[in-house]
Amino acid sequence: MDRTILHCDLNGFYASVELRERPDLWEKPVAVCGDPESRHGIILAK
Repeated sequence: MDRTILHCDLNGFYASVELRERPDLWEKPVAVCGDPESRHGIILAK
């Protein structure tokens, strides 16, 4: 059986859903942010 790896950009998904629900944001920059106190996981920037 071949191994398959799937990477999902959930931040992009959340932004797309918000733009669909709020078309007034189409011409504005959109960012996905969070509370630094409650963040979990690993963040890698290179």
